[in-house]
Amino acid sequence: MADLSRFVFTLRQQRWLAVLLCLLPLGLYAWTFSKIALNVNYVAYDDITILSVIPGFEEATWAERWQRLTDPFPEHRLVFSRTVVLLTYYLSGHVNLVGLMIVGNVCWAGCAYFFYRVFQRLGLSLWYFVPVMWLWFNIQAYENIFWGVSSLCNFGVLFFATLSLYSATHHRSILPALLAATAATFTYGNGILVFGVLLLLLWLTGRRRDLLITVLTVVLVGVLYFAGFPQKTPSLQFSDLQQVQEGLAGFFGFIGSVAALPAYAVDSFLFTLATAAGVILVGTFLFLFRPYLLPLFRALVGQEPLRLSRSGLFALALFLFVAITTAAVVYKRIPLGGFESLFKGRYRMYSTLILIASYLGALSWLAPATRRTWALAGLPFAVLLNLTLLYVNFAGAVNNRRLAVVQEFNTRYNADLMGLRMFNMSQEYFEQIRAYYQSDDPLAEGWNPRAASAQVPCQGTYFFDTLSHYRGNLVTQAMQDFFEAEQDYTDGPYVILKSDQHVYASPPNQFAVPPTTLLRRLRYFARGVQASFYEESIAPGHYQLYLLVRYQGRNQIYCTNRSWTQP
Repeated sequence: MADLSRFVFTLRQQRWLAVLLCLLPLGLYAWTFSKIALNVNYVAYDDITILSVIPGFEEATWAERWQRLTDPFPEHRLVFSRTVVLLTYYLSGHVNLVGLMIVGNVCWAGCAYFFYRVFQRLGLSLWYFVPVMWLWFNIQAYENIFWGVSSLCNFGVLFFATLSLYSATHHRSILPALLAATAATFTYGNGILVFGVLLLLLWLTGRRRDLLITVLTVVLVGVLYFAGFPQKTPSLQFSDLQQVQEGLAGFFGFIGSVAALPAYAVDSFLFTLATAAGVILVGTFLFLFRPYLLPLFRALVGQEPLRLSRSGLFALALFLFVAITTAAVVYKRIPLGGFESLFKGRYRMYSTLILIASYLGALSWLAPATRRTWALAGLPFAVLLNLTLLYVNFAGAVNNRRLAVVQEFNTRYNADLMGLRMFNMSQEYFEQIRAYYQSDDPLAEGWNPRAASAQVPCQGTYFFDTLSHYRGNLVTQAMQDFFEAEQDYTDGPYVILKSDQHVYASPPNQFAVPPTTLLRRLRYFARGVQASFYEESIAPGHYQLYLLVRYQGRNQIYCTNRSWTQP
């Protein structure tokens, strides 16, 4: 034990090593971003919808401009996202979606800055902050990292929420907190919940004058936000026992979703694990906060103000924000998609946020010896969790990048595409908005997808192992070869369906090798390729199947001697 204490003491003196360990997860995060981020509309047509603010904005009246900036989407007022889009366009003449992602990810990094400012107040060694960096800069919420609009919305609202809560707990004036809360409100829907946290904090701490100012601000912002609000979507029905049960499980599952590991897990065991993890995380925070539970109750009933350090109050504010956001998401999502709908990848950062709240709370409320134990346990836990999430989710992030490339290809060459119909969008309008961000068309290079023939010149033959139906999908796979991405992760094998009138592409669905194989062979992606087409999205006709292999930025097309007739 004495040797361990001496080792820990010696290690604490090496500040340069602590700085390096703080920067390492940021470097891994930036490297992942540089490898995967692409100037392309991401999967759904949300980017197209938000960029629709550009045409005609300059000619509009001020009232019309405000209406376009605040137009609900679907129940969010995305003023921040649209403002960034407009500024980007008017400053450069076009919109690079990667630039939007960069702004969003800077907001994510900005949250870490506020965590550090809170941490500085504790006067502890920088080593205690290392776990925060490894926890925060994980890629589990990769959908937000690589999706222009989602980056601005989801990371932007967290930035403004964190700024507001930091200002409320560390500044005497309530004005900065109110301005940031207003910005959060007009960034994403749950931003308005920041006001709820502020009201509760001000009541608990006895700041009655600031409480009155905040109430007046809430009324003003509420009038602006809810004026002309669209018809409500369904909400959780407390009279429906099944919805209530799913909501209760979903509350803890949402909070513990970091334990589900893959951003889009479909395994019921992982959902159960996440629910159990949520119970543990909430229980852990309450255990840490237990000395202040009675003072909290007294403050709630107005007997005496709650006395907490600034850092401890900030940790409590983060916890309350996550709890209220979780309750709101459960209330709105359960009727629409049930329990499983709460595990979307873009929600996972709230699970990370409650880890941060618990860790900062531990540093604020525990005795020095116990605090040191938490830090010693927290560092390997945070590093292992970060690397595990990187390993588990990198393949999914790459697959989604390729899916975005494929969606643009299918949209450009099929005017009757199901996705366009679902979004009530014409192909001409898509091309009009696409001209603002000027994406490449990599899968069309070297051949003519619009050729009025199912026959495509081939550079050889490649044989698929299987071609089959599976749950309404046409599924094919070839497992004999490795497909390397040399230039970037647009490189890879794509399956093409070509008829006389239509052409569809499917991205490769590649998987990671087992961890032992990764370490032994330094190879991440497993052998082979799987691809699928949703049959209802395929227009009737007789199709030939081809394999398009993009390697070092060049396309090679192979015949497969396979065909498919869609009735």
